[in-house]
Amino acid sequence: MLTCIKNIDIYTEKEIIPRGTIIIENEKIAEIINSSASYNDMTVIDGNGLAAIPGYIDTHCHGGDGFDCNDATVRSVIGMRDFYGRHGITTLFPTLSANSIPDTISGLTAIRSAKQQNMPGRTEIGGCHLEGPFLNKVYKGCQAEQNIISLNDSNLQVYENNRDVVRRTTIAPEVDHNVDFFPAISRMGIQISIGHSCAEYKEVEYAVSQGATSVTHLFNAMSQTKKVGPFRIGGVLEAALTIDNMYAEIIADGFHLPNELIIIAYRCKGPDKITMCSDANHAAGGVQGAVFHTAGTSFLIEQGVAMTADRTSLASSITPIDGMVRHLISNVKLPAFDVVKMASTSTARMMNIYDRKGSIAVGKDADINLVDSNFNIVRTFFRGQES
Repeated sequence: MLTCIKNIDIYTEKEIIPRGTIIIENEKIAEIINSSASYNDMTVIDGNGLAAIPGYIDTHCHGGDGFDCNDATVRSVIGMRDFYGRHGITTLFPTLSANSIPDTISGLTAIRSAKQQNMPGRTEIGGCHLEGPFLNKVYKGCQAEQNIISLNDSNLQVYENNRDVVRRTTIAPEVDHNVDFFPAISRMGIQISIGHSCAEYKEVEYAVSQGATSVTHLFNAMSQTKKVGPFRIGGVLEAALTIDNMYAEIIADGFHLPNELIIIAYRCKGPDKITMCSDANHAAGGVQGAVFHTAGTSFLIEQGVAMTADRTSLASSITPIDGMVRHLISNVKLPAFDVVKMASTSTARMMNIYDRKGSIAVGKDADINLVDSNFNIVRTFFRGQES
């Protein structure tokens, strides 16, 4: 079946094509035309006044619409999948917080089952992001301290036995012998991110040499410059901003990072090395004042963001990526072309799925958002089909 979307401004990776046409065939982008065109024997969609951008990719998302990934049920994973599909997410990596090993395995089992239900017309479950339990308690943030442990030969089996579903993991490399396991995890095809970490600059450099390629939620739950005797040394933050081949993930909800820190990251890394994530919990789409519980901790929703019950730490966001895109364009005043890259293209490259995701290009999956002039989602195509 052929589908033609015409009269749209097309955001390719290199340029914006005004009033162009996209032809979709068999779930893929078959043709991009630099004019408004349509043919016989195909479904024609007139997108007059809209722009076509690549579907968003969220590699760090704990829940939404009342569904929690840590519930370890297929129903929860499918529920959050469908919720984020309505917000333009065409590829989702459900994220497990630090939990006991048995509960973590149960969560992975649920995500695997949901992943097996991938189909055109629905957000694709790309696999799991395992955010913990191999973190640093000093920078635990909202993670449950009782669940944080060190990597060893025994619990490395979590990765080995679930390499088909774990696609990303956040680890603090400086804790005990965690970094020694990076090469083995990397060889499994799992993207390694440094986060919830006290690592010093040189420790980050070494972790990168062993397979780490990104940092988790830049500026949040990570070490920064400290003074040792008369000298200052950098931490995870400074390493992320200055090591060129590292990706830096940001939570651009307007609460986790003030505009000036986003601008610093943008100027240091550029859009090709910044990825955007929601880091949203199951209260996304919920009401203010709600209290919720997950993986051994309690949180509340106030002032548009989640925080720990004692109000000393933020605890994930409640903003899907489409809202973050609008914030970066309207409030931070970043170029829309670059923001789209950060929400999709750069993420696809980091996750090694760029061969079929992350940009509007011939041969790639037809994961496409049609947005209005304010970047509100109007229609979404998931491998060529609307939900």
